[in-house]
Amino acid sequence: MGKLVTSNFSTHNAKQFVESISETANSIYYMTVGKHTAFSNDLSPPTSNNSNEAILYQTYRDMIYGKHITPNDVKHMINNNLWTSGTKYAQYDNTDGGLIDKKFYAHVKEANGTFSVFKCLYNNKGAASTDEPSALETSADDDVYITTGDKYQWKLMYQIEENDYNKFATSEKIPVYPNADVTGNAVSGAIDVVNVISGGARYHSVANGVVKVARVGGNTRMFELESLVSANVTFDQTDANNSGTFTVERLQLFDEDGSTANPDTSNNVANAVIMEVDTTNKTLRVQDIAGNFFGQQSNVIIKGATSGATAKITNIDSSTSTLSANTDFYKGSIFYIGAGGGKGASAVISEYIVTGSARRVLLANDTGFSSVDTTSLFEISPSVTITGDGTGAEARAIVNTSIFAVDTIEVTKRGSGYTFADAVIVGNTGIANSAEGNVELQFAANTANVNVIIGPQGGHGSDVINELFADSVGLSVDILDDNSGQTPAVNDFRQISILKDPLFSNVQITLANTKLDGGTTDGSGTSFTANEVVTQNTDAHPFGGATGVVKARFAGTINVSNVYGQFLSGMAESNTTHRIFGATSNTSAAITSLKTSDKAGSTFDLFDQRVRLTGFSNESSFAFQTDEKIIQDSTDAEGRIHNINTASGAESLVITNKKGNFLASDTASGKFYYVRGQDSGAVAYFTDTAGPDIVPNSGEVIYTENITPITRDNAQTERIKVIVKF
Repeated sequence: MGKLVTSNFSTHNAKQFVESISETANSIYYMTVGKHTAFSNDLSPPTSNNSNEAILYQTYRDMIYGKHITPNDVKHMINNNLWTSGTKYAQYDNTDGGLIDKKFYAHVKEANGTFSVFKCLYNNKGAASTDEPSALETSADDDVYITTGDKYQWKLMYQIEENDYNKFATSEKIPVYPNADVTGNAVSGAIDVVNVISGGARYHSVANGVVKVARVGGNTRMFELESLVSANVTFDQTDANNSGTFTVERLQLFDEDGSTANPDTSNNVANAVIMEVDTTNKTLRVQDIAGNFFGQQSNVIIKGATSGATAKITNIDSSTSTLSANTDFYKGSIFYIGAGGGKGASAVISEYIVTGSARRVLLANDTGFSSVDTTSLFEISPSVTITGDGTGAEARAIVNTSIFAVDTIEVTKRGSGYTFADAVIVGNTGIANSAEGNVELQFAANTANVNVIIGPQGGHGSDVINELFADSVGLSVDILDDNSGQTPAVNDFRQISILKDPLFSNVQITLANTKLDGGTTDGSGTSFTANEVVTQNTDAHPFGGATGVVKARFAGTINVSNVYGQFLSGMAESNTTHRIFGATSNTSAAITSLKTSDKAGSTFDLFDQRVRLTGFSNESSFAFQTDEKIIQDSTDAEGRIHNINTASGAESLVITNKKGNFLASDTASGKFYYVRGQDSGAVAYFTDTAGPDIVPNSGEVIYTENITPITRDNAQTERIKVIVKF
């Protein structure tokens, strides 16, 4: 039996993980750094293993610091497909089960530094992309998406600000920032592309030209037409004197100045208007031709009147069509306004009327044609009939007039609500039963083979996470210098981990407005019961109500261990919404301030997992060494030195990898417990301990990675990026 775990299952799991960080009553995650002692080969770190010893125990022993992961630190991620000229991008296809493994989207860096992500809807029959898309050419509510000069069609999915890109992007992934405008304008079941599989033959009912008279005799559906001379110009800019980029502008033909490839501007041979530029194939489609445009192709130079671009001509092909002299020759074909007034309007031709030299069309409707005038350029092409369970989709066929086969299908109206659709392209509809001399023209042309591409559920851009297979999650956390002394920037680290829901071991809470059972009698910190559980209101914080166990009680403070969640502090004494309650004593109080360790200013945002051996005094002539093992003589407790603080009044030996229980010396009674450096031979005692901030082995290590060493520096910020694939 064939089974498939769909890509949506992977993105669903990714979404669940992101939501567990961002939603109310969520889990709390920390990015941790650890292991300051060297691997056997620091240049080739070993792969972390999944044993209980490695994950449950050793990761905690090696842990140095942790930084809270906020919703701003997590994003869905997609592949880093930077648009590159010459790349053949795959196009979206609702029938392609292997799309996840293809480059069907790309991102570009705009001139303002913003990054734009585009989905490829059409790839010009598998050609290489050579014209970079830009958000300046489109918007979130575009009905028909941008087509670049290489004839690729792109859909803007979202944009990323440069700072956000730098925070999350890696060489393999970039972040996802769903765009509300794109999502809101997505159309479910729209049709954006109809692929031509084979173009068929005998599609002769095609023409183009200019509207000579709009709304003949006041009839809003009748237009008089005339042919318009046009041509396709192939150009060459390999000569050093030729350069620049042609645009839609007036084109001038000049004699060549000798053999310099420069134009002789004193001799203007002909003029035309550029309607379309194909930079890939070096061709220009021109109309409104005047002068001896076709008479000379060698020793002439073309120049753009606006751009100033110049080039030599290598070939000129006339693409002028002559309007048929046969009544109803174009009946049933599509009449489309390609430029000028009413651009984009289209309708079926109900009648094609020939009266003397006049050529007129009567359209099936006048929708969109109210602004058509004598500047309007028209195109007549075979009809495209789209059928399915949706409505409103319309398209027109573009015919290659050198072989009279359908070349491409241009969707003019996307429609909506389609889950399946077929399309038929029928040409020669007005002459299928006529008595033309050419026997082939006595039958309608309907041999083109096409397939309709249906957009994703909800439409392109409605669910960018599923559409672009964002089954990876990126986490990016900055550790700033020493964080005001909370995470001293010393030594190095070579392991990063993600820790879920750890318990804080010693939170000192300053109380105010303490009330006894019933809330009528004043109390104090000692009114709480030893070892009772205290809980803050569940609506007190985005992370839900924090809980902990009372370990020490004083008049104005309590010390709480095994703290799950994050207590909210800084409330006014009169605040009744964010109070803590003792489960046994029913004593309640407001929290005016707190600290999560022995360090002033410590908060739930950071933790220090090192053990601080304070009151440290070196009793030998040797100096302890960073990273060396120390062992206490009388207890055999051991650890690894992370840092040695010799500042007066703050002397301490700070260690990781603590095993066993160290005993503090009592200088007053003369009871000393010495520790010895196993490499240096140094001997010292200490008088107290502090830390670690997190209960060892509490919470869950859900990710760990060994990396090459990163040396900490008080003048730098370490940005830690992790990619988790689901």
